[in-house]
Amino acid sequence: MHKSLIGLAVAAGVGLATVAAPAPANAYCVGCAVGAGVAGGLIGGAIIGSAIANSPPPPPPGYYGPPPGPPPGPGYAQLAPGCYWGKRKVWIEGVGYRWRTVQVCQ
Repeated sequence: MHKSLIGLAVAAGVGLATVAAPAPANAYCVGCAVGAGVAGGLIGGAIIGSAIANSPPPPPPGYYGPPPGPPPGPGYAQLAPGCYWGKRKVWIEGVGYRWRTVQVCQ
């Protein structure tokens, strides 16, 4: 095991030395910077685009419950426990669906 770790460390050192060795400069490559910039932009755009596309949707807005109903007064019946006044579509014969204030119980 000890010899394997030493061999791995030596191989990594030799590999790093060959990569880090200085190379002669090529002054005749005119469009290399443009090509590298375009390639980098495409790769970066693909990475950022896939990260945005794979992100989860935002959480839904907080639940605030139904709005308070109209105050009881003339023409309104008393509310049963656990009920509230709410707007609902109601079928009216000969007219169709209309929005009305009705008692909604859970």
